[in-house]
Amino acid sequence: MKNTLLKISLMGLFCLVSTFIFSQGMKEPAKKYQVKIRVYDKETQEELTGAYLKLINLTKNKLADSTVVLDGYATFMLERGFDYDIVGQRTRYLTKRANFNAACYLQDPQKVFCIAGIEIENMSRMGGGTDLIEGAIGMKRIKLNDIFKVENILYDFNKANIRPDAAKELDKLIQLLTDNAGISVELGSHTDSRAGADYNLSLSQKRAEAAVEYIVNHGKIAKTRISAKGYGESQLINKCADGINCSEVEHAANRRTEIKITGYAVNGVPIDIK
Repeated sequence: MKNTLLKISLMGLFCLVSTFIFSQGMKEPAKKYQVKIRVYDKETQEELTGAYLKLINLTKNKLADSTVVLDGYATFMLERGFDYDIVGQRTRYLTKRANFNAACYLQDPQKVFCIAGIEIENMSRMGGGTDLIEGAIGMKRIKLNDIFKVENILYDFNKANIRPDAAKELDKLIQLLTDNAGISVELGSHTDSRAGADYNLSLSQKRAEAAVEYIVNHGKIAKTRISAKGYGESQLINKCADGINCSEVEHAANRRTEIKITGYAVNGVPIDIK
């Protein structure tokens, strides 16, 4: 099966897409937000009946509400001044973690609320100090050998130790694996073509092992769920092989870390996800 390369921005998944900031100008800001969420399959665009949604109050660090999408939508009531995650779960789909921050005005009075991972479809004022926010969350079906590029896993030259900036990105991977307890993955490390092929293979293997060790130790992720694989310069994504004159930017594109889905199980029972 041909690998599918996906770019993932890990604000907890995956969400993670762009962050949007809304301002209402001179209008009196709402005290509450009624958030109506539609859940759909990102590939087919079909509605996902049966998706389970959780509303987590991050400010209070507790579950605020939960529901199952049965009629096409789920509705939550959010209060101004609090930061929330909306977590979508469904069998055979990657958990989707979106964010609705109804407290970002505390850092910037020009902002009303900030969101990430939710596609806003309509906004209206309901009265009584409540705004209606209608949006959608797309979820990705789990597929064997799907590959996710993980940004900003950087290493010092000729070294494999985990830098503080890389640790922050690996913490997001820990969140991904925690949210998706049924998946098994391979963490692959790639180098550019500079230096010898054998050296690059050895260095990439050490880097992959260091990243996996960090995830296992800091995230309490079972070793059976994640493996380390160094590819060296064997899977370049551009023309920059030995002897080719390339810019630093082009070489940097080949120095990457990727996560590949290698298995999926529900309640310990393996599921065919080809």
